[in-house]
Amino acid sequence: MSGQKIVPMKKRFRPNLAFFILILIITYVLILGWNYVTKEHISIYEVNSTQISDDPPLYGFILRSEEVVTAEGDGYVNYYNPEGSRIGVGKVIYTLDENGEINEMLEGLQRSTENRENISSLREAIASFQNSFTYSDYTQVSNFSATVESVLLEQSRDNLFQILNKQMKSKGMGKNYVQGLSKKSGILAYSIDGYETIEQKDITSELFDQYASVSKKHLQNEGKVAKGEPVYKLITNNDWSLIIQLTDSYYEELYDKDYVRVTIDKDNLSFNAAVSLFDQNGVHFAKLQTSRYMEHYINDRFLKISLNLKSAVGLKIPNSSILKKEFFVLPAEAITNNNGNKSVVKQVTETNGKTSHTSVQLSDLIYVGDSYYADSTDIAVGDNLMSEQGETFTVSAKQALQGVYCVNEGYCEFRPVEIIYQNKEYSIISDSTNGGLATYDHIVVDPANLESDDFIE
Repeated sequence: MSGQKIVPMKKRFRPNLAFFILILIITYVLILGWNYVTKEHISIYEVNSTQISDDPPLYGFILRSEEVVTAEGDGYVNYYNPEGSRIGVGKVIYTLDENGEINEMLEGLQRSTENRENISSLREAIASFQNSFTYSDYTQVSNFSATVESVLLEQSRDNLFQILNKQMKSKGMGKNYVQGLSKKSGILAYSIDGYETIEQKDITSELFDQYASVSKKHLQNEGKVAKGEPVYKLITNNDWSLIIQLTDSYYEELYDKDYVRVTIDKDNLSFNAAVSLFDQNGVHFAKLQTSRYMEHYINDRFLKISLNLKSAVGLKIPNSSILKKEFFVLPAEAITNNNGNKSVVKQVTETNGKTSHTSVQLSDLIYVGDSYYADSTDIAVGDNLMSEQGETFTVSAKQALQGVYCVNEGYCEFRPVEIIYQNKEYSIISDSTNGGLATYDHIVVDPANLESDDFIE
């Protein structure tokens, strides 16, 4: 027996309960995964109130009644009114003296009359500069410098010259300077850009290529001037205009308009302007005229604007969510309202040829305009409906109504929409449509394969 060989026997596989449970779990996971991959997913969009604006930016060239005033002699120039002041005839605008003594006296007077109000104005000017400054437009620095000069002048505009005049007389300087008196009334500006003489007849397409290259000369920084050199500019009329160059589509948009809403991009200021169109050298132009806010832009020549022609405020929804659904259109007179339950009385022809009337309950009626839109299998084209006054109305063919599927309750509920404005991706709809949408409603993004009352998983 010692040489006998022992051969081990193979164990037969005997599946147990744990093995079957594992197989079931794996199969279940695979089925879930397959269903997730192959199932069409429904995207939901939350409705919000917003504004859409698709207006391309335009550049407007400013036309206004302005005159550049030149020095009446040689000498150091000093000013007594801040920029933007309304000046009457005979008002002292500047003085000229040959040796600069008046400038020294003015600096002393201004230092002695500084106050908190002046500091507050300077802070406002600095904050405005910080908010609008961009490194790509260094000319804003010189504009800021001129603004500071004007603020420093503001605090003493009422009596600075009177005080100075007394001091000069006490020192026997009455004959050593020239007074520059205003010969017209208007609004003061202390910068020139070389476009002051441009008129409407001079407008060309090439002019608008210069919007980014306007060079301004700030006259307050000149110090000493010669006779005949510019010392200030006077704007003699509140009316001013923006000239814009138009594409053919813009020309058609403005053709029948008398007024248009203009928004200045610089400070988001909006106003209504009268519109007049004209052509020069085969190019369309529009003149936008107003008498408001002229003082805001006395140092500007070109302004970037928008006309708000392609903009709207309301509820924003994706275009893909909008569908058309057909309804029976029923006149309001045919609807009977009994404690909130709406129904119609339908005329029925029985088999013996006699007619009778039956009440048909209608749910989910949509009221648009002066009619009700009904989706019911209990009425059909050709049915006669009776009003409470005995009038007969015949149901006509179905009509399509625009709307979306709202899924606030977990199922598709048709809601009508009134489109105010639409671009390629989104629509702005009214937020006051009867039975329509409201802010924070949830709608189906693509309802192509859905029907009313379908549940959303």
